[in-house]
Amino acid sequence: MIPVLRYRSLDPHTTRGAPRRPMPFPTFARHCGLIAASGRRPMTVSGYVASLGVSSAPKNPIVITFDDGGAETMNALRRLAEWGLTATVFVTSSRVGDPGYFHRADLHRIRGLGIEIGGSGHTGRPLNELARTDVIAELTLSRRRLAVATGDEPRTFAYPGGGYDLSVRQLVISAGYSSACAVRDVLSHPADDRFALARLTVDATTPDSRLLAWLEGVGRSEPHPAPPRGHAPRLPRVARSAGPFRPRLGRSELRLPGSAAASGAIAGATASPSPVHATATSASPDSTAGPDAPPSPHLTPSPDLTPSPDSAKNVAPVAPCTPGGISSADAAAGSVGAESETVRATARRER
Repeated sequence: MIPVLRYRSLDPHTTRGAPRRPMPFPTFARHCGLIAASGRRPMTVSGYVASLGVSSAPKNPIVITFDDGGAETMNALRRLAEWGLTATVFVTSSRVGDPGYFHRADLHRIRGLGIEIGGSGHTGRPLNELARTDVIAELTLSRRRLAVATGDEPRTFAYPGGGYDLSVRQLVISAGYSSACAVRDVLSHPADDRFALARLTVDATTPDSRLLAWLEGVGRSEPHPAPPRGHAPRLPRVARSAGPFRPRLGRSELRLPGSAAASGAIAGATASPSPVHATATSASPDSTAGPDAPPSPHLTPSPDLTPSPDSAKNVAPVAPCTPGGISSADAAAGSVGAESETVRATARRER
């Protein structure tokens, strides 16, 4: 088990977020004595990651990190160097030079103490709450600004606030970083994700007994973490009950193979639901004009209009209607019936 300690700024006004009580300087000085007496080998984040899988790697390493800082943190780093310890300081690039924060001269002094400088975004906003283009801008600006300020590009990164997901992790890799630190508040181990190293937060309320237990490798650890997929919660799917099948019937145009005359006959038959109605609408003006013309079949049915046995064979059998309102058999029967009635009406007039 490898403790990766996370100290936040010892200055009261440099760390963004919820108000907190910074660690007093005498408390940090006492921690330095406990770490030096533990027998562990202090290493930077980049040095520790580079030693993974190497036979000459130290058996009992320890990694000390700082998130942001100012004048008080500079004094803590000097005390750390006096004890022969090293660390990695993660800097928010847009705040370099702000009142109470690191200045460019401070960054050069930090490098002169043998302490590594890493990136923590350009503005310090949690990356898992930003759009992809904003995450790329945060990583790019941070790396470029720190390279100009220190003369060397940072090799390690710390997720601001510990927030990250799979997309942010991949963008950190694409930006050129060789490692990254999360929070997770558990002990790390050699099989830990080098782009989400677990860190233990040490603050003013951490007792010395807990720190000594971490230095001895006693504490909770986790296997290789599965990065969260996003900050937005996923809603569970609601199962739909299987009800009765109800087809959606629409009116479709009926088309039969044939000539244009057949299409006209079908259009005329569609206006009437039976062959008798088709007879009345299909009869010529000569067959209905005059005093001898038979009454309309719509008003009074006549026995003379009853189909004869010879014409019954010309009537097509009834077929089920389509959603359009008429079947092809009804259309054909109406056309044939109209011709038969016209012939019979003409013969009666001649008699």
